[in-house]
Amino acid sequence: MKFILGALLLALMVSLAGWRWANHKVTTANRNIVQMQAALAADAVAISELQASGQRNERAQVVLRQQITAAGQLASRRNQTITRLLNENEALRRWYQSALPDDVVRLHTRPEFTNPGDYLRWLSESQQLPDTGKSPENQR
Repeated sequence: MKFILGALLLALMVSLAGWRWANHKVTTANRNIVQMQAALAADAVAISELQASGQRNERAQVVLRQQITAAGQLASRRNQTITRLLNENEALRRWYQSALPDDVVRLHTRPEFTNPGDYLRWLSESQQLPDTGKSPENQR
């Protein structure tokens, strides 16, 4: 009888230890599931935001392409108008084909800059324009 009682007590202790171990594993698994669900929810929000951003970018690209097309058409019309005016007016054609004054050419000429500091230094060191009271040597 003592043997049976001892065996029952031992079986009960083993069952209790097994139940505690299983309960711990289930608790750990549930905690992991909750953490994974939170991570998935955060990922779903991030994906949703990225999709919305992608759609906004696509719409912005469409608008920019339309603006580029409109600008190209405007430039083409402007060039056609200039060509038409040059063909119609001999004096305007001669003026358009003449060389720019030296000071204007110098204003359009500048070195390549690697950073804003170089540009500012170039601006401060560049030569001054002639006095407006003086007439330039190479007049158009």
